[in-house]
Amino acid sequence: MVAEGLTNQAMADRLCLSPRTVESHVARVYRKTGVETRAALASLVVRDGTVAGQSLRG
Repeated sequence: MVAEGLTNQAMADRLCLSPRTVESHVARVYRKTGVETRAALASLVVRDGTVAGQSLRG
């Protein structure tokens, strides 16, 4: 959802979670992937073509 350009609030609304929970999850993803910005994370997803172990390329 970060790669789609959604804000924490938009992700929270879509997932029925609090924005703070989404913020925590996004921060954890940053640490695990070694990126520091939403743009870098989106780039990583596009480059690798995967999300949660599932290919985005058909």
